[in-house]
Amino acid sequence: MESSNEIKIPNIGIGTANMQNVEEVVYQAIKDGVRLIDTASMYKNEEQVGNAINKAINEGIVKREDLYVVTKFWLDEKEDPEKALRASLDRLKLNYVDLFLDHWPTGKCYNGQYNFKLICVKEYWPKMEKCVDDGLTKAIGVSNYNVQNLLIVLSVARIKPLVNEVEFHPYLYQKDLLEFCNLEKIKILAYNPLVKGVYCKERHGKEMEEKKLDLLNEPEVKSLAEKHGKTPGQIVLNWEIQKGVIPIPGTSKPERMKENLEATNFQLDQSDCETLEHYAEHDKEFRFADSDKIYGIDIFA
Repeated sequence: MESSNEIKIPNIGIGTANMQNVEEVVYQAIKDGVRLIDTASMYKNEEQVGNAINKAINEGIVKREDLYVVTKFWLDEKEDPEKALRASLDRLKLNYVDLFLDHWPTGKCYNGQYNFKLICVKEYWPKMEKCVDDGLTKAIGVSNYNVQNLLIVLSVARIKPLVNEVEFHPYLYQKDLLEFCNLEKIKILAYNPLVKGVYCKERHGKEMEEKKLDLLNEPEVKSLAEKHGKTPGQIVLNWEIQKGVIPIPGTSKPERMKENLEATNFQLDQSDCETLEHYAEHDKEFRFADSDKIYGIDIFA
């Protein structure tokens, strides 16, 4: 089995899902030092991301090889990943991406409707591997995969997944998944790393139990921020980085992106990390990503 796990990935980046003013924000982020940029065909913003990247390159701010560009293909593109990647490259106006991910571990949808046709990994993974062979991407990986999904990929892969992009934060400390990925030398990219918002226990049911959550205002997080002379956001991001996870926070505020980059220049001690990890041990696990259900079964189960 081949591996591209020696490829070095920046230890923090920017996520562009649901981002406003994408071109302006990504361009400014690159100017401020961000080198990892995460997008997807599903986000409908690859063209804006590409404009920002090419503007920064043309102005001499960075070279293409300085950047680590990630994109993903969606459910209705699963039968032909190469076609999806070539379309993404056209929108990005790039010759290659650094990482190409399967966005979701189920089949394809029909006309935008989630009536799933399950597609076997052994059908589409070799097509993703061909994208590496043809130089369209330097590495391939997955997103929103649990351990069982990863085991299936590993059973058929010639080229191992380099990354599993998942929701990961102190409210959703996926310890078992992290340990498995570490054993297999699969890096975790963490979306929604600074979680904030209204959590619905059952998003698709008639009755929803809502909780307003703000991790950065948790007393323990604020206390650690005061202890280290950092912001609450920097505390959370540093914890994730120390766990070997690569956070990709999204923000439309340039000053916040600069703050996020500075989360790498200090060290939490073991007791600090344990403080942040206690949420998962006290019935505070909250997943914000919508979970599609196949035949009524939660795909994250």
